[in-house]
Amino acid sequence: MKKTIQKITKLVALSAYLVAYGPAFAAPQANETEQGGFFDVSEALPWHIGVKLWSKGPIKKIKNRFCLGHEFVIGPFVEWKPLNGIGIQTGVMYSYNRLGTLGADIWGGNLVDGWSGKATPIKDASNGSVIDVDAIKFQAISIPLSIRFYPGSDRQFVLHIGPRLMIPFKAKQTYYDNIRFSDSESDIKNKLKKILESLDSDNQTPNELKIGTHLTWDWGFSYNTKSGFIIGMNGIGLMLGFDGTKLLSN
Repeated sequence: MKKTIQKITKLVALSAYLVAYGPAFAAPQANETEQGGFFDVSEALPWHIGVKLWSKGPIKKIKNRFCLGHEFVIGPFVEWKPLNGIGIQTGVMYSYNRLGTLGADIWGGNLVDGWSGKATPIKDASNGSVIDVDAIKFQAISIPLSIRFYPGSDRQFVLHIGPRLMIPFKAKQTYYDNIRFSDSESDIKNKLKKILESLDSDNQTPNELKIGTHLTWDWGFSYNTKSGFIIGMNGIGLMLGFDGTKLLSN
């Protein structure tokens, strides 16, 4: 799975690179219609359909746990752009996640037991001296809803922000342990190393995990070339894509 994701990312990146030095960035022709004001009704085709992928480092909270790691997303999108400077975009995406997580209530007198939400009193340590950590992998159906702003006169540069609904499936816990503040530095480093190793390996016998539907957020920017290719950032990560409606307008 990891190798397949890498191949897809490299293929789209190569395509975007080739287009970047072609007519995509050429100066507009003299007979092209000039863009109107930011809030003017768009005279161009208001619907845009295409495909996107991105690879990012999400930082978020799921249930009662803080999460940090890697997410790969790919899928089709549709955008309604009624105004020259504003659009709304959604889609149905596939998401693959590898995350290290820790209990959110780390300063309380209870230790949250994994993902069950059950709190266990800490009997042999003072409050806030234990953190439970684990490594998880899951796939998800991902449904974004973002508002998009086109500030430039050519409407090619885009700023976007919005929530994304995550519907996880095939969730697995590949590692679980407790880190105590009284642990030696080498013990802590060893446990953190095991988290990274478990995320990179497919050889473990993981525990099945139930992760409910939750929201995450996307924000960033992109540049839409005249031939339809899209390159930008989504959070802490690279985003690539293609607007298929450009094939109809060219």
